[in-house]
Amino acid sequence: MFIENGFHATGIAQIAKESGVAVGQLYRDFSAKEDIVAAIVNTDCRTFMAADSLRLAIDEGNEVQVRDWIRQFVQPEDEPDDGRLFAEIIAESGRNERIAAIFDSTHHDVRTLMLAALDMLAPGAALSERRSALADVILTMSLGLLHHQLVRPRAPLTALVHAMTAIVDRDIDAISREAQALTLADA
Repeated sequence: MFIENGFHATGIAQIAKESGVAVGQLYRDFSAKEDIVAAIVNTDCRTFMAADSLRLAIDEGNEVQVRDWIRQFVQPEDEPDDGRLFAEIIAESGRNERIAAIFDSTHHDVRTLMLAALDMLAPGAALSERRSALADVILTMSLGLLHHQLVRPRAPLTALVHAMTAIVDRDIDAISREAQALTLADA
């Protein structure tokens, strides 16, 4: 219902009717509709991150899995409903400080995790700024592809996704080579 109508045009009575949960029970579980929205935003954003799989890959030093996570992060979801809900979340974060705080916290967490992944792939303090810029590029590409998919739902994405992931791969390869060169120079 939030996907179809948006957060503001969906009421508690509609949620109760659609879910089969009594209005009173909804208010016992959530003090306000904003609490339902906040729970959805927190869950949806955290699920999108798939943080556990990336942390495990980093801990294991598994470069292939780390790169695969980054590629998957850039690609938009196949299901258009996921993108529409995420667009609603972004719009709501511009109107609602609580939702903005959840979105900002999630963004901070995913950026921190992305930096840890890039540090594993290209370690060294000298490359900190490059990793930071690359993390921002990857995050921007991901949101940009989501936006592209939302405004042009029937446009083919395969070639665009391939081109963008190739750019990310080239940048990771370049920064990794630079890290290796710095390590050799220090030795």
